[in-house]
Amino acid sequence: MDYLVIGSNGFAQVGNREYLIKNQIEMRILLEYLTNNFPIPDELSNMCIYKVKWFQHDFGSYSEIVLVYNDSILEEWEYEKPEIFDRFWDWFNTIESVNLESEQLTQSIKNRYLESIKLKDTG
Repeated sequence: MDYLVIGSNGFAQVGNREYLIKNQIEMRILLEYLTNNFPIPDELSNMCIYKVKWFQHDFGSYSEIVLVYNDSILEEWEYEKPEIFDRFWDWFNTIESVNLESEQLTQSIKNRYLESIKLKDTG
């Protein structure tokens, strides 16, 4: 298995005291957005999945949305099924170019974060 980085929104900033809750909300919103708007095509569903992956940085751990895929299958397709191989890369290039920092997504993340604060304060 291997992965390709899709990205994040940047709402959650490493070092912020609310980082973990902000990050959890950000990743959930982005996964929902990608799954609903850019679902994995049926012919690729047996070899890849959207996931959250954590990375290390000098200032602490951070996460990104990635596409985890079976590199053995992809390698096989390159030589045996080049049309599916090409469709995989065309589809991924579309996903990779999605603006995860759009105002709409940022506002959705912010709203869900503010809702979580209200629930925490009333709970």
